[in-house]
Amino acid sequence: MFGIAAGAVALNFASGLVKGAQESKSYKAQAKLMEQQAAIYRKNAALLRRNGARNEDIMRSGNRAQLSRITAAGGEAGMGESATFASGLATTAAALEQNVLNERYQTESQAENYLYDARLSEEKAKLLRKSAKRSFRNGLIGGIDSALSTANSYGMFK
Repeated sequence: MFGIAAGAVALNFASGLVKGAQESKSYKAQAKLMEQQAAIYRKNAALLRRNGARNEDIMRSGNRAQLSRITAAGGEAGMGESATFASGLATTAAALEQNVLNERYQTESQAENYLYDARLSEEKAKLLRKSAKRSFRNGLIGGIDSALSTANSYGMFK
């Protein structure tokens, strides 16, 4: 009879311990996925910024070419020295530069959104790792509690 009781106690303890270990493993796997997701977000932000800088250079090059064509056309028309032409050219240059700055703002906003998502994923990973520790500890405590209850029900403490 004592062997059956001891086996039941051990089985209940092991059951709680295994359950806690499985939950812990699951939380750790989820945390790892969150960390991988954060790394992807950070890579996306860096890639977006690199592409944005390249696009900005391309836009500025195009803008310079456009302003050169306008200047040449104004010179051919004999308006190259006029104040009105110079003012119009300056306004056009400012508008073209504003377009470049708007593109930069959009790129930076998107990159910052990626970085924000990366930070959120990292925080979720930290919480999942804490949950993994807690679930293992709770499984251990549950196993001990179940084992003691079983032992008590078999009268092992008399």
